[in-house]
Amino acid sequence: MILCAATGWSQNAVKGKIIYARDGKPAPFASVKLTTASNGIVSDAMGNFSLVVRNLKHADTILITSVGYENLKVPVRQALQQNEFKLQEAQKTMDAVVIKSFSKEEIAGAKTEAVGYFRSWNTENKKGEIGRTFLPGHKEYQVAKVRFKVYNTYDTCIIRLHVREVTNGQPGRELLTDSVAQIIRKSTAAEKPYEFDLNKYNLILSQKNIFVSFEVLDGSKLDKDRSSLSFVGSEEGTYYYKSTENDNWHSSDEYTIYMKLLLRYDD
Repeated sequence: MILCAATGWSQNAVKGKIIYARDGKPAPFASVKLTTASNGIVSDAMGNFSLVVRNLKHADTILITSVGYENLKVPVRQALQQNEFKLQEAQKTMDAVVIKSFSKEEIAGAKTEAVGYFRSWNTENKKGEIGRTFLPGHKEYQVAKVRFKVYNTYDTCIIRLHVREVTNGQPGRELLTDSVAQIIRKSTAAEKPYEFDLNKYNLILSQKNIFVSFEVLDGSKLDKDRSSLSFVGSEEGTYYYKSTENDNWHSSDEYTIYMKLLLRYDD
């Protein structure tokens, strides 16, 4: 039931399915929020979402975003009348995709598997990130896999991966132009590693330094017990973080978070 007022509704839900306009496939883990809000929700693995907003106004606009696709803005009046939302692929500047095969492999990052500490990271889908800088040491290389560890007391949690260039010592523009995310199940044994497999994305880089980070999109739990997600660390080093999308980057040089990269190269 919609409760109408002169300026809006007291509460309502915008719901539907987000798909890619190119092939009609579901758009998993796309961000959905009001343009006037700092946080929102994400679509599920099949592209479905339901955004419940209190004091929804006639003039409000829904913003749907996904890495590698153009931002989609839909007025609330219109969004309430449709059940499908199409994302258009962003224009890319590269002329062609070149597939290369590298003959050598290298593991970069954490030197030990031991669990040392937990860095709590609950950002409530405010587009905060936490990560560390790598110096691959090769002229050209492929980032094939990213391995990490977490302590997660949510039933499920969604984590999105970012790979950025480093500019003046700070994380810069996005190098991974696809939206790469996965669902993390409840895990109270932080020894277990998780992994992003990037082989199909053909992420070939030549940057001297790269910054690899994680964004926690959403966490869900059936019971009402307090939940948290922590990234695991095992050694001394530096990590960078920002709590929201518009926050400045900060760093801590006491310990770093556990992360390993599988790199492929030829030089």
